[in-house]
Amino acid sequence: MNKIIFTGLGIILPMLAISLISFGQATKTGLHLLNNIPSVGNSTSKTIVSTLHRSDVRSKAVRNFTRFYKDISDEKWYEIPDALIALFTINNVDYRVDYDKKGNWLHTMRTYSENRLPGDIRHLVKSSYYDYDIMFVQEIEKPRETFTYVVHLEGKTKLINLRVSNGEMDEWQKIDKSE
Repeated sequence: MNKIIFTGLGIILPMLAISLISFGQATKTGLHLLNNIPSVGNSTSKTIVSTLHRSDVRSKAVRNFTRFYKDISDEKWYEIPDALIALFTINNVDYRVDYDKKGNWLHTMRTYSENRLPGDIRHLVKSSYYDYDIMFVQEIEKPRETFTYVVHLEGKTKLINLRVSNGEMDEWQKIDKSE
């Protein structure tokens, strides 16, 4: 089941990035996928992604990272022109933590399956989309903002991405499945 979810993640995340650009939803700290590495910023040009060792990462970012993720030592760090990105997994939850070039925390995105979704969010989604399966969830945490959940649904003929925040849900993206 986890292999199916994470394989689907590899397919749906690029679609999510394209939709952000096409619907004008991208902001200065919006999400894009460049060279298969998640990044931040509005750059549409080909971006060079560098792999970093923790010792090469700005100390402010490392201090913040180790304060919140004390037991993580196998994270992978990436550098792009406008950000530093740490990727790792804890208890079948994929984490992505983004920092700006000065080492300030921008946001954290957790990707997981339906069983980890908070009950009130799951109830809100399933009460309106009861004929759809929740494929996976992306939980986005930003400084001084409430959590935003992007819930990826699959029905018989459609894929739907919902955005849930502050108790409100909107159908962010709807894609017809090809036969």
